[in-house]
Amino acid sequence: MKETFYPPRPSSTAGSRTLSFTAIVALVVALIALGSSLLSAFNMQYEVRPEAIRVRSGLSTKEIPLDEVTNVWRPEKLSGGVRVFGTATSGLRTGRFRFNETGNITLYATQMDHLVVIDVGEDRYGLTPDDPEALMAAIADRATATFQPAGGRARATASMLVVVAVVLVAAGMAIYTLGLAGRFPQALRYELGPDGLTIRTGFRPVRVGYSEIERVEVASPKGYPARVYGTAIGSLFWGRFRWSAAGPNLYLYCTRLKPLVLLHLRSGRTIGLTPEEDERFVEALRQRLR
Repeated sequence: MKETFYPPRPSSTAGSRTLSFTAIVALVVALIALGSSLLSAFNMQYEVRPEAIRVRSGLSTKEIPLDEVTNVWRPEKLSGGVRVFGTATSGLRTGRFRFNETGNITLYATQMDHLVVIDVGEDRYGLTPDDPEALMAAIADRATATFQPAGGRARATASMLVVVAVVLVAAGMAIYTLGLAGRFPQALRYELGPDGLTIRTGFRPVRVGYSEIERVEVASPKGYPARVYGTAIGSLFWGRFRWSAAGPNLYLYCTRLKPLVLLHLRSGRTIGLTPEEDERFVEALRQRLR
């Protein structure tokens, strides 16, 4: 005969809502930034007009008025490069950087040996056209001309693909975590079957044979758990944790922290559960362990 026990429904906390919102915003911002960086690898272009220099890079277009340009020059070398923010891969640098020779500079660049520095008041911009001298001459003459970045377009290098992979993995983990946080409390239940305990989490069930359980207890351990991997949002706890007061090699499937039903397994693992009727659950489980 199967018996099913349910955990207490977790309260909706401002902290969990804020964390979910923050995670979604961070994910969207990261994806937009990545998309813009990838696009700039393919569409970067410099256009000189009589009134301004127009720089296209990714999702943005920057116009530098020629009337505000105070100097156009080329550094003999570059050293001490530091990225403040932006993209820095082999063959693509966009964003805010700092070099010993230039100080703070905003780059729309590919191959840095083609760098042209444009001073505009207190601001400084760096472009890397395929023909630096021609760009400088067009600016001086206010002549209409269009320049491609040095090395051409399609500079999405292997290092850029690594960034793509990292962001996609992070996005997948964020979606998984947020989905778990929404689905877990509704799906979580503990089933005592003929041969063992099944923990339904809404994803892959966790099964523990009765022969694996050494002892079971209801406890309120001191302190709080530290997450190794899994989810800890508000009063939802799923995954592996460190909590010496609860037991070694701890896995939690809970909607609260105290009191816990702790299963101590012969393998050295500890499993923490939170059935609402914890005493009745422990008694029913002990009956099946005999």
